[in-house]
Amino acid sequence: MAGMSGVLAGCGNDAETDATGKITDKVLKIGVLAPLSGDRKPAGDEIINGLQLYLDFNSSLLGGHAVELVTADEGDSTKTAEEAADKLVNSGVSAVVGVSNSMLLKAVSAKIENAKVPLLGTGGGPASVNSAVYTWSTSYVDDEPGEALGIYMKATVSARKIAMIAPAASGRDAVEGFRNAFGNSAAQISDGPIWMPDAYNPAAGDLLEAITAIDQLNPDVLFCHAIGPAAVTLVKQLRASGLDQPIYAPGLFTEGTNLAQMDTLAEGIFTAHNYAADLDNTFNRRFADTYRRRFSAVPTAAAVAAFDAGQVLDRAVGITGEAPSAQDINLAIGRVGAIDSPRGSWQFNQPRAPQQKWYLREVRRDGSVLANVLISELSTLG
Repeated sequence: MAGMSGVLAGCGNDAETDATGKITDKVLKIGVLAPLSGDRKPAGDEIINGLQLYLDFNSSLLGGHAVELVTADEGDSTKTAEEAADKLVNSGVSAVVGVSNSMLLKAVSAKIENAKVPLLGTGGGPASVNSAVYTWSTSYVDDEPGEALGIYMKATVSARKIAMIAPAASGRDAVEGFRNAFGNSAAQISDGPIWMPDAYNPAAGDLLEAITAIDQLNPDVLFCHAIGPAAVTLVKQLRASGLDQPIYAPGLFTEGTNLAQMDTLAEGIFTAHNYAADLDNTFNRRFADTYRRRFSAVPTAAAVAAFDAGQVLDRAVGITGEAPSAQDINLAIGRVGAIDSPRGSWQFNQPRAPQQKWYLREVRRDGSVLANVLISELSTLG
């Protein structure tokens, strides 16, 4: 990579593409589909920051072409996500980076597949998105964090009873990954998961039924899945109800702004993720230090996924030549090989998602702030 250029993408507003997304001048249009407002905006910021940082590292070029970023707000519903995908496709982008909410990825993927424009997903992806041609992930599949924890906890965590709690729709892949890895017939999880609403209002007592069920199980350990403000609410409600058992969760549970909002209640929570900001490799030291200075924030897995999407596109466009179409770029993505990343080296597997290492983190004090501190490597999945 070239040194930091400090030049922002988005200069090249005269970009032109034909009906197939083929570049007709030297400017490459890249769509960014992310939450730009609402509760999930911090995750959208991470996606934009990560991609922008790669462009800064690479002189604002992808495959030798200047870049124009076209943004669209994925919103919080299938309708808003589909409208955002349509906006990007109709603007003539050659590729799309983003999608934070894995529950919206299936709808977006259908639009992308029909338009024949490659999508590099930067959030978790549901296991049900398969047989795709143009949909890739630089992040992970939603059942993998649970699988990584299931393998680890089966071998190392002594517990008579583990209570599993997750949203009824968005948490099923994470729970199934955990159950399959831990062993569906294991006595510790024989009572099955406790499902809570995907959207809940704590003032209305929406979590009371789920928390009562956990209390009746009298577990030794909790496996929890929730993301964004929902995770913060869940932790506060659990602890307020006197449920102080150790918590193990997929990484998004304590990612981004959640740590500050959970405050001391987050201490001691263990998570499995494909990235930890304190990974000790040369690439990550440079990446994490630059990210902190540039954005005044700790880098997250979503930021790394977007950064790596930039790497993938840079290499793919470079493979295709002077005037690649969206279809040319998609074919070239399958030929990029191993990606050297802040998370460690990874490569696409047959389902177009990363084969990569997973890491165990614990929320601990790092000076005056709470941080997801790397504890150990877990499995390589994908």
